[in-house]
Amino acid sequence: MARPPMPLGSYGAITAWEDGSGWVAKTRFRDFDGVSRQVKRRGRSKAAAIRALRAALVDRQTPVKESEVVPDTRFGKVADLWLAEVEEAVESGRRSPGTLDIYRSIYRRHVRPALADLRVREITTPVVDRALGVIKQRSSSRARTAKIVISGVMKLAARHGAIAYNPVREVARIDSEPRRPPRSLTAAERTAWLDAVEQSTKARDWDLPDLTRMMLATGVRIGEALAVGWSEVDLDEGVVDVRWRLVRRTGVGLLRLPSTKSGRKGERLVPIPSWGLTMLKRRRLAIGPGVEAVFPDSLGGWRDPANVRRVWRQVRDNAELDGLVSHTLRKTVASFLDDANVTVRKISDQLGHSKISMTQDRYLGRRLTDRETAEVLEGMFDRDGDG
Repeated sequence: MARPPMPLGSYGAITAWEDGSGWVAKTRFRDFDGVSRQVKRRGRSKAAAIRALRAALVDRQTPVKESEVVPDTRFGKVADLWLAEVEEAVESGRRSPGTLDIYRSIYRRHVRPALADLRVREITTPVVDRALGVIKQRSSSRARTAKIVISGVMKLAARHGAIAYNPVREVARIDSEPRRPPRSLTAAERTAWLDAVEQSTKARDWDLPDLTRMMLATGVRIGEALAVGWSEVDLDEGVVDVRWRLVRRTGVGLLRLPSTKSGRKGERLVPIPSWGLTMLKRRRLAIGPGVEAVFPDSLGGWRDPANVRRVWRQVRDNAELDGLVSHTLRKTVASFLDDANVTVRKISDQLGHSKISMTQDRYLGRRLTDRETAEVLEGMFDRDGDG
């Protein structure tokens, strides 16, 4: 029968002998890649050679990376390593800066106070369940995000071999809060909002009237509208190539990132109605050459969506149009197209959704009264068709 291999990080018997220049001690050590290698050290005496060898073996057994995770590593340290991995994913374009900011915020406010000082071997399913239960009392959505964060951290610990499995897998499901029906503006509300932004000096200074028209003409997000440059606008064909979005990343600043998965030119061409095209032509003449942004700030650069939203809220509150956020315009476009019997597939393409279900569930809502079904059911008890 074959001899079983030594455990990872262990070594066999130590042998020592004297040669012409002193003593040599050696053994075989099974490295963490599974390969057994011979390790030797020298000394003036047999004892000195063995001491030197054992010191080398201790160094070899000790993880060389500061990032190594063991069962006694505190959760807070592993969380820092995991957030660093998410940051690397942002740098490579696999994650959005917004996602990183949300994870950091949820960790700092909710997860760190509850778990940071515990060792990863102490993070059990009941421990996580209790922590999430406390967060859920304040917000179900925050608890769901906290669950993602904790699971990511513990998955990293499992990858390092510090735990046998991820305890978050067995945590109780966190049900979503009832979703409010999609809110879209009525014709009267659209007029009221346009009147409000036209009459406000501050709103005009921040381009809210034309920004509103741009968003109603296209259905794009506010970060996408503010990221449109003149090089993406074809005034002759009447289309906008929606390729970019503006995102503020903590500690970095304002970034212009690809809005589509590939960021390729022409992947999401959005047609513009005539009234939207008229607005763009007017702006092109007013802004003149040398400025790329369609909605530039006072220095000709890109406007920060966060600052625009702040002004938006001020104007909205003054106009007493409760609940009107920038995303409301996007839902208004979806509802307007739906009421005109445009197919969900085309509406989804207009909004830039990869899945029709997103458009249907989040933007269109359900019609509570549709006479077509009742008209069909009228014939259920007709006897003419009975055999």
